[in-house]
Amino acid sequence: MTPLFQPPHAPPLTGEESFVEATWKFLRNPVEGFGPLAYRQPIVSAKTMGRTLHTITDPEGMTDILVRHADKFTKTAIDARILGPATKEGLLSVHGEQWKRQRRSVAPIFRKRHMADLAPLITAVIEDFTARLDVRPRLDLSTAMAELTFDVLAKALLGDPQGLDRDRLKTATRAVVTGAGTLRPDDLLPWPRWVPRPMTPRGSTALKRLKRAADDLIAERTDHPADDLVGLLIDAENLNRRERRDNLIGFFIAGHETTALTLTWSLYLLGRHRPTLERVRSEVRQVCGDGPVGYDDLDDLAFTRAVIDETMRLYPPAPILNREPQAEVEVLGRTLAPGDAVLLNNYVMHRTERLWDDPLLFDPDRFMRNPSLRGKGAPYMPFGAGPRICVGAAFAIMEAVMVLATLARDYDIIVADDVYPRPLMTVTLRPEGGVPARLERVA
Repeated sequence: MTPLFQPPHAPPLTGEESFVEATWKFLRNPVEGFGPLAYRQPIVSAKTMGRTLHTITDPEGMTDILVRHADKFTKTAIDARILGPATKEGLLSVHGEQWKRQRRSVAPIFRKRHMADLAPLITAVIEDFTARLDVRPRLDLSTAMAELTFDVLAKALLGDPQGLDRDRLKTATRAVVTGAGTLRPDDLLPWPRWVPRPMTPRGSTALKRLKRAADDLIAERTDHPADDLVGLLIDAENLNRRERRDNLIGFFIAGHETTALTLTWSLYLLGRHRPTLERVRSEVRQVCGDGPVGYDDLDDLAFTRAVIDETMRLYPPAPILNREPQAEVEVLGRTLAPGDAVLLNNYVMHRTERLWDDPLLFDPDRFMRNPSLRGKGAPYMPFGAGPRICVGAAFAIMEAVMVLATLARDYDIIVADDVYPRPLMTVTLRPEGGVPARLERVA
């Protein structure tokens, strides 16, 4: 039997750290800021900074909060302070009837019947990417996947707008995510939601660029209507100008960053574990031959999909979700009260021995052996759950499988043995320092 690979892991606290040391580690990299109790117990509660903090690492508790009692929870004040400058009136930030109204407006483009129409647009972007790759096989996977997925976003969801400065927009999006998602000591204080969070000059400039690009796209599509995401936002009569812009910025941020990271980590794992790369290549050749990976092929690419799932288990793009109860709720035998903070820790839940066999190993076959791991209530929630589950999850999976299948079939993915990037959380979970690699076309 081929040995399995243990990829990089953010080590937990030992439990021996002082409060100051533990807090410092959490601020530097939140996924490293949890101790052994979080890996052993479904819920850990502690008093900190004058409030009670509950860390949940169990599917039942997650389901209670995200599904059964979703109407009793909102995102926390820190979410509002971090995301507010960019998406204050968009889906990522709003609640209640405003959120329901916006969700109804954007959901149609992600319905299953539209996926087949979007798949050829993804194929076109992949073909452009591989043409450039054949000329320059050395790359940083993080940068390359961010560029590819942003081009997919622009072509498939934004209507391939002309005059869009994609390079500057990609850079601005990444700067906003990095600046906003890097925790600071003052973020641990219980500020009211209305207190603004100062941005760095670089982050402020990047945010202005995003807002200007969103306004320009909306203006262009108003003059030239089209059946795409921007058109949906414009046609939604119940959305005001700020809501349209903030939702578009939300898609700039969430519409490519999370898929780019999933692909980055997936390609890294294939590059470090050749037996898995060869299995994916064999499957894709059997299903698709030498032709493009199409929408109708996706259900037959079961192992390729399992690699994507295992990647998101090990490296969930959104590793921690924050919630705040608006009424008393009992979860896992604890009473959660208004004013408490709740951390839904996917990263730890996906790696705890209570719920997984050999949780630190890269083992895509666990999803082949047990497909129910993708089901409701399972300890695998890379997109969240309940009403606020990622609206574009189906599109993201389709895109990730199509890209990974094409690259694994057509290229040898070469990653040096000493490339072992630390998982680093900002808003999303990135490989610290990037992933240098070489992709050489298979003869």
